Amino acid sequence: MKFYISIVSHHHDDMIINNINNLQIAALKNVVLVIKDNVASSTLRKYCIDNKINYISSPSNIGFGNNNNVVFDSCIKNGMNECDFFCVINPDVIIDKCNFELMMKKIQSSNKKLFTVNLYKDSDFHIDEPSLRYFPTWSSFFRLFLRKPANIEYNKNILDEYDIVDWAAGSFLVFKADLYKALNGFSDKYFMYYEDVDICYRAKTQQNQSVCFFKSVKAIHDGAYANRNILSKHFLWYIKSFITFLVSK
Repeated sequence: MKFYISIVSHHHDDMIINNINNLQIAALKNVVLVIKDNVASSTLRKYCIDNKINYISSPSNIGFGNNNNVVFDSCIKNGMNECDFFCVINPDVIIDKCNFELMMKKIQSSNKKLFTVNLYKDSDFHIDEPSLRYFPTWSSFFRLFLRKPANIEYNKNILDEYDIVDWAAGSFLVFKADLYKALNGFSDKYFMYYEDVDICYRAKTQQNQSVCFFKSVKAIHDGAYANRNILSKHFLWYIKSFITFLVSK
């Protein structure tokens, strides 16, 4: 059983290179780290070559989901089998070796196929990241225009280890490879936003596999939340993806 990690870079060279945890985790037995570079950075390519990290470069205007699908296909071609695990991790997520090893052990002893970890906004693990949420509805869509969060978050304080949630942020999702394959990966209906909601919804409704939460496994995510600015193009992308999901449910 191996763990294949997909990290997609859009000018994230410094973030990836400066995260020493990447090298420590990549050095673990049965872990394969793959960097998908969308801008053909010579700096990032050299870093990967020097540190024996798998590097893929295909400059193109494709979204988060399709980028990870490209990595998944590459992993399959390079030996990943259906019993292995495919980890989708954002470049701005920091997880150390100890927490990653803890996650691996928990996954290996579980019969579930879709997992997430406990994300925080700070290195002291005091400020929760609202990364676990309930599936949206049309009523939650209109909450946006009342300046309220569209997706209601879970209260992590009352969740236990191995609890099941509707969906978890795509900044950190782990799939058993056969589940990801059965779902045909992330949907190409989404360029940005809601790919994670959609794939978690399809996993639950089509494959009877909900997201399993590892409360004890901690990581840091410094999310930008560009979609919060109602005048931004990110907000428009967010609205489009939101409606696409609700219509296609």
